[in-house]
Amino acid sequence: MTNQYVELSKFAKRLCLSSSVYSDALSQLTRSAASFSLIKGTLTKQIGLDRHLFSSTSAILDQVRQTGSISPNIQALTGANINLTRMLGSVSVKDSTFSRIFQVQQRLHGTIKGIALNDSLTSAFARIDTTRMLSASLVAQTKLAAFDHLPFGTLAGIDTAFSKTLTINFGNFTRSYQSLLDTASMRESLHKHVPFITTYLPVEYYREIEVLQRITVEDDKAENEDEIVIRKALSESLPSVDALLQGFNNQLCRLLQGARDSAISNNLDRARHVTTSVRELFTQVLHALAPDDELRAWSTNRQFFHNNRPTRRARLLYICRNINCDPLTRFIEDDVQAALSFVDSLNAGTHVVESRLTDAQLGSIVSRMESLLVFLLQLRNAD
Repeated sequence: MTNQYVELSKFAKRLCLSSSVYSDALSQLTRSAASFSLIKGTLTKQIGLDRHLFSSTSAILDQVRQTGSISPNIQALTGANINLTRMLGSVSVKDSTFSRIFQVQQRLHGTIKGIALNDSLTSAFARIDTTRMLSASLVAQTKLAAFDHLPFGTLAGIDTAFSKTLTINFGNFTRSYQSLLDTASMRESLHKHVPFITTYLPVEYYREIEVLQRITVEDDKAENEDEIVIRKALSESLPSVDALLQGFNNQLCRLLQGARDSAISNNLDRARHVTTSVRELFTQVLHALAPDDELRAWSTNRQFFHNNRPTRRARLLYICRNINCDPLTRFIEDDVQAALSFVDSLNAGTHVVESRLTDAQLGSIVSRMESLLVFLLQLRNAD
């Protein structure tokens, strides 16, 4: 790993640890003995530290971008991370945001004491506590730099043709990631969606990198400490897929648990069981979020239907209909395509020698689908 990526990994960890300061402050605000002035002072100091971290991160990313030998994927991802850094830096230095949060908290403190935190307050803090999402995207870049030059999927036993398909899908996904972050940083109409975009997109990209890494390069038993910190932070900051599915349709939880159980079982056909479960889970969630009748009432465009049934693209467009943004639509389509290409191949029994898949590889496939489901279930509420 080059010195630049060593530095990026360090910055990612420091940003992730920085985000815990905001989380701790959020927790303290629910306590009756919390000192508003003390907490605000701590956060104001942290903003200054973050400003320096964002500046240092941008400088390293600029150096990477100017390197002449980097691949198109690294070039696009570097651009995405530069924009993500700028957007999060802009959010984090706005003291007025803190003022509004503390005003709300002071008014509601007596009401919420000892009960649940007010949703609007939690939402406001989520706009600040997103540095860990940048960490995920930076770590994704350091991971990708280590294997982007290799044929994808060699450890899973896939053939050359499917390896090329994975490479194409991933390239499209990476370009969509960059395009959406470029657009979000410039288009004023998308500014209100920046919290949603900066929270969920980096995680989707990170999870895809995890799968590709698992099926391409040998697993290092000595897990990187920086990655452990970031993985833990992501699990703590995002909604639980189990809770979301429970509230959406609790019967779907059985499919997810079935995939998890199969991933660690001794069944020789466990890979097929895993992929069958996650594929069916995705299909049921997609159809429930975009029912046929509602979609037909929304649009009669013939391009959205095949054999009188809505296409997958039509359903995805319907789910994100409240956000008028073509780059977001492309990102979602490429995200789904990237997530499902390996799953569908496993499910069909083509290209892949299933017996070679390890617990870690199957686990990363399940985690990838969990992330995608959280993204889609949260996307339906974005407006």
